[in-house]
Amino acid sequence: MPLFTIKKRSGGNVYQAVGVFNKTRVRHSLGTSDYAMARKLCVDFEAGVLSGSIKLGATRSLSSQNKFKSLATRYLKSPMTGTSKSIRDYVLRLSDYFGDYQINSIDLNDVEEYVEEKHVNRGNSNSTIRRDLTQLQSILSYAHSLGLRDPIKIRKPVEGAHKTETFNDEEIEAIFSELSPDVRRICTFLLHTGARPVEAMTLQYDAVDWSNNTCVLGCYKVKGGILRERRMPLNEQAQDTIPRSNPPPSTHVFLNGGRAFESNKQIGYHWRKVTDKLGIKKSPYTLRHTFATRLARNGIPPKVIADLMGHSDLKMVMRYMNTTYEDHKAAVMSLQ
Repeated sequence: MPLFTIKKRSGGNVYQAVGVFNKTRVRHSLGTSDYAMARKLCVDFEAGVLSGSIKLGATRSLSSQNKFKSLATRYLKSPMTGTSKSIRDYVLRLSDYFGDYQINSIDLNDVEEYVEEKHVNRGNSNSTIRRDLTQLQSILSYAHSLGLRDPIKIRKPVEGAHKTETFNDEEIEAIFSELSPDVRRICTFLLHTGARPVEAMTLQYDAVDWSNNTCVLGCYKVKGGILRERRMPLNEQAQDTIPRSNPPPSTHVFLNGGRAFESNKQIGYHWRKVTDKLGIKKSPYTLRHTFATRLARNGIPPKVIADLMGHSDLKMVMRYMNTTYEDHKAAVMSLQ
């Protein structure tokens, strides 16, 4: 397998030999825009590197103490970083790829190579690429704030049309009738509160106020890593999912086999066993979307929906406000 691949810089016409040799990141100009000639020159360059006749001392060393993986670890530990599992997963994937790169040497060409290899070649959506690059931008900006590199602005692909899936009544009835009691209980709560699964999993009895039938939901968000909480009114269906006793039966409201849920995977495992059998390819998170869409269909103001969902941006609410031809017809016919 060759050490180096042939690539052009973004917007450039000259081919380069790109790769890693002895923990050194190499990008060597081949001085030609002809692909066949570039291939031959790349072979000659690789042979010279392997024989030692070409020295790579001027290239970027990857043995510096300021490696990407070190900064990624510091970034995750920073109190200004969100604590969600998705953030951690994205950062760890980035660290697997950029791990030994010097944080101050990563440029837009490295980013484009990463996107091509890890996303474009795998057919990932623009939304997935944007989320990944958002975390990469945050890590590089964090390094800049520490004085370890120059500022950099990563270009992201345009966000495609967002499709918000919801459940109809028949799907809910079919799925819920097959779920185990513990999983059905927490999923019913999600459907009638719009809570994120992690918010329901971590809900404790001291956050439930039976005097006015509310509970406090909250999760850590990316910006500032601050716990954002909201008070959620509980309708009768949501109230019925929370066992009442004095003292409470446990610390956590929702249990799985007598123990607190540890991760979303536990809900997802039981959920998929049922939905795969029914041929319904929708996740438990769709229950949250269904809650919001029902509110929108009932004419609830967007600001109220945003507050109930824990959104700070009203644009996030627009995805739930799906209309039909009947809605359009009724609106026009109302003008008498």
